[in-house]
Amino acid sequence: MSSSIDQTILEFQQALPVIFRGKELDRLTGKAIRWRSIQNLRSKRTIPPECFIYSGSKVLVRRDLFLEWWRGTLRENTVAAKRRARHDV
Repeated sequence: MSSSIDQTILEFQQALPVIFRGKELDRLTGKAIRWRSIQNLRSKRTIPPECFIYSGSKVLVRRDLFLEWWRGTLRENTVAAKRRARHDV
């Protein structure tokens, strides 16, 4: 069985365009990922620059590279994971 993190990433891969405008991140993710926070992390060089490309002054997000980075920021709900493990036995 896949983890809730794997499922979340898969759902975002299905919902998000391959490349999209950064300013659309809030709307496209239902505010689960906030563009303002991503901009702060970009300024601190926390996010790999390969996750973004530019069209003039517009910042475009490369979905798969971005989600690969974002996966590393997620963690399982340990209570729910323990319950799932008991039911999987």
